[in-house]
Amino acid sequence: MDFNANKAREIIMNHYLDPENKKPLSVDDGEVFFSSTCSDKLILHTKFKDKKLIEASFDGHGCAIFIAASDILLSLLKNKNIDEIEQVLLIYQKFIMQEELSNEQINLLGDLWVFYNVKTHLNRTTCALLTAEKILKN
Repeated sequence: MDFNANKAREIIMNHYLDPENKKPLSVDDGEVFFSSTCSDKLILHTKFKDKKLIEASFDGHGCAIFIAASDILLSLLKNKNIDEIEQVLLIYQKFIMQEELSNEQINLLGDLWVFYNVKTHLNRTTCALLTAEKILKN
């Protein structure tokens, strides 16, 4: 699958500068996580009803990759059930690590495709995966 670097940059910057899922949250509103490799800080709020993600938002600070990945990911996962969420998150992890995926699997990622080359900067893989890994563990 071919990816457009200029389009990827545009999508990342739009989600970094104006993230729709980033809300002011306190530590009482969600779980707090820190990156092990940089200064990214995540406060993650999720609410499930009948095994479906009905609310998802985040707060924190970090680089454009972290903020954009968190925003795109939460938009994609809202209203999905737990099995669908797990499937998307596992595919996304493989995608970031540049493992072989089918076009069908890549299509499940929606705009997360913009992180197709993040592995070329190894320290950025943590930024792109922080929110995904925390959702997957919880």
